[in-house]
Amino acid sequence: MHRHTLFCLAASLCLGAAAHAAQPQDGASAEPEISSYSIDTTLKLSSDRKSRGVSDTFGRPGVDLTVEAAHESGLVGQFQLGTVSRFNYPDSNRLNPLLALGWRGGDPDGLHYGVGAAREWFLRAKVNGAPTGFDAEFNPTGVADTRFHTSYLLGELGWGIFTARYLHVVSKDFRGANTSTICASYLPAMMAGGDPTAAMDCYGRGMQHSRGTQLLDLDMAYPINGTTKLIGHLGWQRVRHFSQMNTVDYRLGLEHTRWGFVWGAEVAGARAKNRDMFIAADDGGKIRRMDGTKLILSVAKRF
Repeated sequence: MHRHTLFCLAASLCLGAAAHAAQPQDGASAEPEISSYSIDTTLKLSSDRKSRGVSDTFGRPGVDLTVEAAHESGLVGQFQLGTVSRFNYPDSNRLNPLLALGWRGGDPDGLHYGVGAAREWFLRAKVNGAPTGFDAEFNPTGVADTRFHTSYLLGELGWGIFTARYLHVVSKDFRGANTSTICASYLPAMMAGGDPTAAMDCYGRGMQHSRGTQLLDLDMAYPINGTTKLIGHLGWQRVRHFSQMNTVDYRLGLEHTRWGFVWGAEVAGARAKNRDMFIAADDGGKIRRMDGTKLILSVAKRF
């Protein structure tokens, strides 16, 4: 059984940078008009695609295509299409779309705030027929089918270069976290002759879901000069009913704009309450930890 974690959504509400002009009226010459909306598209390649400090791509390179739109009324929207590994999300077609809608207000250089909702999908990814419990003879007492799609409500509050975001999971499960998927992580060790206590304690509570999971992000983007900025992130993940998946994640790096591209280098990872929840294995049985601290290089093009 694979292990997984949250993916993140680090910037669900963003402003783009595009403009349009007014058409001439009554024979007068055309005059520029203040933009009523903006659209920004970014294509990004990373040496590892991490979500909240945990790799979604089995520690391998990943791609993100992001389209952000904003209206002068404060309405904002974001669509993102990223890649994931089928070793992290079984039977996935390796695509992870996300859609976020919301509203932002305030001064980007001072106090700013926003609210919104987001939904992410893991296309075709599923776990079928996983046990939800066992009897005294260790026979399954039930099974469940699980998908990884997740819905969030979120709020944002910031001042200048600092932004805090709170996300609350409103879907039944948070990225597939329930008794049938999480408790299965204890089974290999038990089958190998290890202590069965952890597995029995996990299954003994009955079928539990992770709706109500809470996520908190603190982000910083400090401009060093006109082409380079320092980025920092600290996040907390509290998974309802499954505290063994609680994490603290971190990210620190630089972004530099040159030749029309944004070049990035950052160190990112997570500290988990139980690291055994964040490992995955490929078809050959090779096991990797998804939460380890790692140097991630990236290049992005904005359109």
